[in-house]
Amino acid sequence: MSITRACRRLTILVSLICLGNASAGGRTPVPSAPAAPLLVLTDAFTKFYDATAQLPEGERVRRFHVDFAALLPGFYAPRERTDAAYDALIAKALQNFPAIRDRYAQVAREFPKAFEQGQKNFRTAFPDYRLDMPVYLLHSLGEMDGGTREIDGRTIAIFGADVIARIHTPDTIKPFLDHELFHIYHSHYFPECDPVWCAVWTEGLAVYVAARLNPGATDVQLLLTQPRPIRPEIEPRLKEAMCALRAKLESTDRDDYARFFFSRSAGALPPRAGYFLGYLIAARIGATMPLQQMAKLPPDQVKPLLLDAIASFGACA
Repeated sequence: MSITRACRRLTILVSLICLGNASAGGRTPVPSAPAAPLLVLTDAFTKFYDATAQLPEGERVRRFHVDFAALLPGFYAPRERTDAAYDALIAKALQNFPAIRDRYAQVAREFPKAFEQGQKNFRTAFPDYRLDMPVYLLHSLGEMDGGTREIDGRTIAIFGADVIARIHTPDTIKPFLDHELFHIYHSHYFPECDPVWCAVWTEGLAVYVAARLNPGATDVQLLLTQPRPIRPEIEPRLKEAMCALRAKLESTDRDDYARFFFSRSAGALPPRAGYFLGYLIAARIGATMPLQQMAKLPPDQVKPLLLDAIASFGACA
C-alpha cells in the first residue's frame, strides 16, 4: 500500500502526524521511519475516543478507518482478519478503553524512559546490539504488548500501550523489554521461517534470555502466566507435551502454530505452551553453550540441537 498523505482537514490526528510547516500550508507524507528511536502515537487513540464519544458505534468504527489509516500506514488494517472481524476489534477496543485509560496514560508517560534504559541494560549483555528499525508506541487494538511486523516491505517494532497497560507492572517491564529487544537483535542472525520449530527457537530463546538477564525472574515476569499459568499444567506431563511439540516441528500450518503460541486454549495444552516448552529447550542447550553463541546460531545448526534437547526429555513414539 502506498504511503498516504497525512494532513487532512482538521482531523484529530493533525497535531500528531503533520510534520510539515503548518504556517506554510504544506502537506507532508507520513515518514517511513520515525526521526527518534521511539515514536509515541498513544495520544491519537485518546483524542479519537473523546472526539467520537457521542457517535453511534458503527460511525465510530467508520471514522476510525478514516482517521487512523494514515497514522501508521499498513498497521491499522485487517491483514489476516476479515473486515467484519477487524471492525469488531475496533469496537471492542473503544468499549474497553475507559477501564485502562489511566494506566494507558501512565504507560505513555513512562515507557519512553524505560525503553531507553532497557536498551542500555541490554547492551551490557549484547554489546553489538543496534536499533535499526522504526519503533512505535501506540494503541494496538489488543493485538500485542510488543513485537515486530512486516509492513510494506519494511520491518517495524511495535509496543502496544493498551496491552502493556492491561498485563504489565513495573516488575515485568525490564524482562519484557529484554525479551523484545532480543527479538530485534536476534533478527540479524536468524532469518524468519515458517515451520513451528523456528518459533520454538526464537520465542523460547527470548524467554531464556530474559530469564538469564534477570536472575530470579518469576514466571509472572517472564509472561509465562498469560493468559493463565503454563508451568503447572505442563510439568506433570512434560514428556507428553514435548512429544506433541516434536510431532509438529515441521508444520507450517497456521492452526498448529496457534496451538502452541496463541493465547487461546487448543486441545490438551494450555495457551502459549510453546513459549514455556521453547524456554525449557533453550535452557537445556544453554547449559553447554554461552548465551552470545546461542544468539548467533544459524538455522542449520539450531534444528539438530532442538531435536536433541527434546529427546533429552524422553523418547517419543
